[in-house]
Amino acid sequence: MRARYVVRLARAAQGRDDAIERFAQGLSTSAAGVSVIRLGGLTIATLGPPLLRCGAHGVIVGSLFKRDGGGAIASLTDREQHRILASRGEYLTDLFWGPYIALLPNRDGTTLDAIRAPLGDLPCLYTDVGDATILASDVDLLRNPGGYRPQVDWEQVVRHLAWRYVSEPDTCLIGLRELQGGKRLAIKDAGSREEELWSPWRFASADQQLTTPGEAEAQVRQATLDCIASRAAQFEAGVVMLSGGLDSSLVATGLKGTSIRLAALNLVTQDPGGDEVRYAAQVCETLDIPLTLGLREVAGIDINRSGAAGLPRPSVRGFLQESNRLVSEAAAAHGATAIFNGGGGDGIFCSLQSGAPVADRLLATGIGRAILQTAHDMSQLAQASIWSVLVDGIQRAWLGKPAYRLVPELDLLSSDVREQAARRPGHPWMTIPPGMLPGKAMHVRMTTFAQSYVESLDPRSALPVIAPLLSQPLVEACLRVPSWYWLERGHNRMIARRAFAGSLPENVLLRRSKAAPNSFVAEIFDYHRPAIRALVEQGELGRRGLIDLPATLALIDQQSPLKGPGFERILEIVDVESWARSWATREAD
Repeated sequence: MRARYVVRLARAAQGRDDAIERFAQGLSTSAAGVSVIRLGGLTIATLGPPLLRCGAHGVIVGSLFKRDGGGAIASLTDREQHRILASRGEYLTDLFWGPYIALLPNRDGTTLDAIRAPLGDLPCLYTDVGDATILASDVDLLRNPGGYRPQVDWEQVVRHLAWRYVSEPDTCLIGLRELQGGKRLAIKDAGSREEELWSPWRFASADQQLTTPGEAEAQVRQATLDCIASRAAQFEAGVVMLSGGLDSSLVATGLKGTSIRLAALNLVTQDPGGDEVRYAAQVCETLDIPLTLGLREVAGIDINRSGAAGLPRPSVRGFLQESNRLVSEAAAAHGATAIFNGGGGDGIFCSLQSGAPVADRLLATGIGRAILQTAHDMSQLAQASIWSVLVDGIQRAWLGKPAYRLVPELDLLSSDVREQAARRPGHPWMTIPPGMLPGKAMHVRMTTFAQSYVESLDPRSALPVIAPLLSQPLVEACLRVPSWYWLERGHNRMIARRAFAGSLPENVLLRRSKAAPNSFVAEIFDYHRPAIRALVEQGELGRRGLIDLPATLALIDQQSPLKGPGFERILEIVDVESWARSWATREAD
């Protein structure tokens, strides 16, 4: 069972929380690993792996790893517990990592510090219900026994459509917030306050940068292997989603070096353009692991079913229904209890296509022949002239061109909501500190986008989905690599490629292109067009005037060949509608 929890902290002298206690006691008769902790006005109920105790009253839910590639630790030393409590959890983010939530109350249970791991995939949702603050891993536990009644926050839904890759603290449910990774929620009688304990900017700063490519390769390789080994240690068998691209191939390589019994799944479509089988097969042959092929069937997609049902945001794309079905079947056939993927690798391994690395090198090392080499490498990668890359780098370094622009996706939104939707996201990592190099700023932005993937995972799922590249020690190691080190001979992510040279086939390590699911998304749109039209025409977004309904329906009705991002945008709208309907259905039950 995956880790889940619900916490109730009463204001002042409120009495017992019988609802949560009865709930936990009832679960204990039907499920293993249920714990109840009561302390003053605080009640904690947890499900899943054993709790890690921290001091007389503190607990850590989930898994906690040290930075050596070992499995989850079973206990903390007295000294470690003291330092965690004395720092109000900050020591955790410095010396440990993993998918955890730390709950550190004071002696009488009247205040609480809740710490969510940097990039941790165990959520922390919270809200006020009556005179108490309720925290939980998922909305189901906030509802019952927490007492929260979810309602769709349409203002936040519009912002989600505009900024899909940046998760704000406010969710798409009214009154519900999510504590982001690397933050502490301090709850007292007067209310609650979020405090940042960990930030990627610390590791992207100039004084943290590694000084040689060889050192960068060694650190990235070791961090990759250690993080994969730690996440795999608790499982006997697993399935890796192997596309044949670099990131999933590196995950497969790391898993092969552990004791886990491993199988691979490669997803294919009717369109040969989405066929990556030859690359996946070469990886499996090199690593000596079995490969299963899964054919995604467009008829298997249910437009009206949301993969994000029960989640606080419409964060799961509809086209993943077939991927989830096929990987579940592969896991059952293999006896696997976990699913691994290469999610977030592009961002973590700094896959840039701009003059930003040139700007970084100009600012860090000054003018020299090396600048021309970096510009040449980027021109080959971006298929642009070396002069255009140089000009872009110079503008970013010395002429005031922004490191990046935050551009909202406003297509098909109504004119009435565009101004509100375009407001800059309230995410602390999107504010660039003074003196930060442009390329490093873009690297942090990609890390922010990657975090939104971690936050879309569902703690209720029967099989945990693990993206080990999005682990704190690896992210920190990659942020310490100068942006131009990632470029070489027209290839990006070269530090990662070179770090695993000899472990994978060369034509996989040096791939420049990779198929995307666009063809399957287009198939879904064409096959389900009547159902899509009905859902959008009768949907809440149109009824509430949040989208330009005539323009959206006209785009759906076009019979010309599908091209451009329009049909993908419509499917994003469909995802929102099916998610919102799932909440209406749940409230009716």
